Amino acid sequence: MLVWRQVLVGLLRALPLVLVAVGEPFYQRRDHLDQDNYLSTSNENIVRDRTDAEYVLSKYGYLLCQGNRQKRESSSYFQGLRGLSEGSGVGCDERAVKTAIQTYQRTYNLPATGELDDQTKSLMSTSRCGNLDSERKAKRGTDQDAGIKSRASTADGEDNRTQLQHSRLSKRSTRGKSQLIHILSGEKSKARSQEYKKRHLEDYIAKIRSEAKGEKRILHRYTPAERKRRSVHVWARKGLPLGKYLGENGEIFNKKVVRWRVLTTGFSTRIPVEDQRATIDLAFRMWSEVIPMRFTEDNKGHINDIDIEIAFGKGSHVDCLHDFDGNGGEIAHSWSAGNMHFDDEENFKSIRSHTKDGIYLLRVAVHEIGHVLGLSHTNKSQSIMYAIYHSEILDPQFELTKDDRRDIQAIYGVCTGKFSTVFDWVRVRADNELIYNTYFFRENHYWMYDNHNNRTRYGDPLFIAREWDGVPDNPDGYVQFTPYFSYFFKGEYYYKYDSSKDHVVAGWPRKISEDFGPKAGLTESVPDHLDTVFYDLRDKNIYFFKDADVYVYKANAPEAERGCCVRKNKIVDEFPSEPGHKALPANLDAVYYSFRDQMMYFFKGEELWRNKLYDLRHTTIQNKIEYLGNWWNKWVDICDVIVT
Repeated sequence: MLVWRQVLVGLLRALPLVLVAVGEPFYQRRDHLDQDNYLSTSNENIVRDRTDAEYVLSKYGYLLCQGNRQKRESSSYFQGLRGLSEGSGVGCDERAVKTAIQTYQRTYNLPATGELDDQTKSLMSTSRCGNLDSERKAKRGTDQDAGIKSRASTADGEDNRTQLQHSRLSKRSTRGKSQLIHILSGEKSKARSQEYKKRHLEDYIAKIRSEAKGEKRILHRYTPAERKRRSVHVWARKGLPLGKYLGENGEIFNKKVVRWRVLTTGFSTRIPVEDQRATIDLAFRMWSEVIPMRFTEDNKGHINDIDIEIAFGKGSHVDCLHDFDGNGGEIAHSWSAGNMHFDDEENFKSIRSHTKDGIYLLRVAVHEIGHVLGLSHTNKSQSIMYAIYHSEILDPQFELTKDDRRDIQAIYGVCTGKFSTVFDWVRVRADNELIYNTYFFRENHYWMYDNHNNRTRYGDPLFIAREWDGVPDNPDGYVQFTPYFSYFFKGEYYYKYDSSKDHVVAGWPRKISEDFGPKAGLTESVPDHLDTVFYDLRDKNIYFFKDADVYVYKANAPEAERGCCVRKNKIVDEFPSEPGHKALPANLDAVYYSFRDQMMYFFKGEELWRNKLYDLRHTTIQNKIEYLGNWWNKWVDICDVIVT
């Protein structure tokens, strides 16, 4: 009997350990919508009077005096982190409070009366980021920033151009003319953005579940020292200036790949773990679509190798020195050092959620990542770095604004690289109107460029194999004679692509040597493994570029006259350079006609040229080449998010 009692006691003692080992992962992974009726959803941080207002003003950097701070936390956090003045222990006089209210009102575009009116109290009561409104701004005045501003001005000018009309390409039109129109603009662009985000979440969740199959979840209990390794609090206590850790342009990270992790002891109780991880991954990707930096989730490496640590918590959380304040008020905070914390008493939701209430975790995560990367708050309400989360900006169909992109690029630079081919793909809509978009191909992925908004399509790049059925990776070139079919060249072969059905035509690829062989009595064919290919709308010839030569082939010649070639010439002779301009090099990467610009462009590495005399109205072929510099001064945000 004694033995059985000892066994029973041992089992009872072991039971909590079993429940922790098995129950915690199960609890984290399940959907928690059944708890909504029991979770706090009322704002606990309503500003009703001057005492409440002083607390908000001092918390977010508008008051340097301590004031009537009989609230949820002491001022030690602000004294240590924010560097308050020597006299911060004294109360705030009327003049100081009025000045602070005026500054707050100007920051959020309210009438700067200095009075604590209902509109000001309402805004102070709105959920917001916990970071100061007066943090360090991104460094300005660099050559790079000047270049970014120059590009933005150029883009604004281009957006005002009229739509391109080119009647020679096709006669099919219900209006008697062919009008090339942009396929992406306005609501279509927003819908595409939302579709991409949901697809990315589903793909990432599927990846998480696939990786977790058959694996035991290891719950590493991080020590306080590990959690606070990069905390700004630690730097403040040691008296180390934040500037010591910043690069020349204010960059926090001097690496191209940044690793992040949601702490296993810091998952939210609001939404399943897979949704949390997938949402945060998407938030990181939205930044990597505009700067030359990649972010990767790392759940297996040592904590000391993690650059950005992420956690959800309530009140006093994960050894952070700054407590959360309950539902409403401060919903998240982060530092230019690698820590991001989210208040788990907020009603966060995934963009996959069908509930009307709540704040999209994606929007908050993108904002906090901006802080981690070095950005501060802005007074522009459409910017992702706007501190207030009011109802008007809670739509999931949000994107980084032009200002957001410019500010982060002023710190980390713009995206660069070379392309395998570039082209405008023209096709026919159901109403017989012609539409086109610009495509940039690199290795196994591609971008579609939204010419109307002067940026890449949201969510790009995508994999070629997934979107272009039958087209090989890293194609050498592309040509298109009609809106119905186009041709990709790769190695010894070329592929006929059906534009209406979106796949390679049956019976293709075919060998280049078989269909572009020599003329009768001659021996020279169009070579294999081309550098690039171009169809000239002026003379209806195909230009095959290989090394330092160009082979000119008549595309629609009678059968008896077909073959290589109309002529073979040196590239520099066929396309002579403007005096004083850098000549075209051998081994070009891409030659491309832009329907938007009505211009012929040449790519080699990261450099760009144009044919200034290219004009479809000219019956006599004329070429004169100008060197333009780097391609990214014209096409922005073509960023290589995909790791090949």
